[in-house]
Amino acid sequence: MNGFKIPLDFSHGNFFERNLKSSDKHSDSDTCFKESINDFIKLLVNSHNGSFKPDARFGFSLKNCYFENANSKDEIKGKKIGGKGENSNNYAKDLLKAISLFELRLQQLELKTDFDKKESKMTISISGQIVETKKKYNQELEFYIWKNNEDVRRIQ
Repeated sequence: MNGFKIPLDFSHGNFFERNLKSSDKHSDSDTCFKESINDFIKLLVNSHNGSFKPDARFGFSLKNCYFENANSKDEIKGKKIGGKGENSNNYAKDLLKAISLFELRLQQLELKTDFDKKESKMTISISGQIVETKKKYNQELEFYIWKNNEDVRRIQ
């Protein structure tokens, strides 16, 4: 459990090191980096472009599609839903570009998206290397493209 021990010690020196609970002092810094990166990427993926006024490029372009349906080629607005980040004309490339632009703690990024049309579910696999620790980074996210999958099934 994270937190400080009570009473707090305000003497000179490293305030945080003296006041952290003993279990927190041994927490893995790699885990902290990874959790922070995971949370930021989740925020990026769940934000539509233009939702962050200072920089309209922040977000995932697929989130701008509200009512569009995937066609028989598994495309929305002429872009493929599934694919790899290095392939052109797909949402994976858009997301890879956004992560590269906004998440500077990662390098050597690779990204792949899979789309299950029947479930309207997208799976995103992200891998790379954490710049500061030089450790491998992997994350997999799943979400439904439409907010409530039951509503989509009822319409069909």
